[in-house]
Amino acid sequence: MRLVETVKAMTPKAMRRVLIVEDTPSDARQSIAVVKKLGAQEVTALNNIASAMLLLQDVVEGKQPPPDLILLDLSFPKESGFEVLRFWKSNPKLKAVRVVVWTVMGETEQKLCNFFGVDQVIVKWAGPRELEEALRAYTIAPDSAAS
Repeated sequence: MRLVETVKAMTPKAMRRVLIVEDTPSDARQSIAVVKKLGAQEVTALNNIASAMLLLQDVVEGKQPPPDLILLDLSFPKESGFEVLRFWKSNPKLKAVRVVVWTVMGETEQKLCNFFGVDQVIVKWAGPRELEEALRAYTIAPDSAAS
């Protein structure tokens, strides 16, 4: 690996394409506003696990470009966000996709997320400001991207 490649590998990846998997409309609106504020250019918000799984299957099959980041809720009425985590973890073509969990679940679920290799778990009761602070690490400032 050359020095230029090493520097690029250490630079946080831009958050251009974001997949939000969230079933609560107010949380979806808040998370969309946060990622757009941080510079996301393409935001896909899905309100159920089945749709997220279909989209990620299309990514694996090369029919869709991969998101740079998945912002995932784990708690759904009849489904579990852990299904998305299992699919993400088991598909090498999704390895470069970063996953941040934004959920109301507790400590056990947070430990499971660590097992899956999730980048960060943010509790929803901390609010959208905490989400924004956490996601800021996935953005590249325009000045640093040019250098």
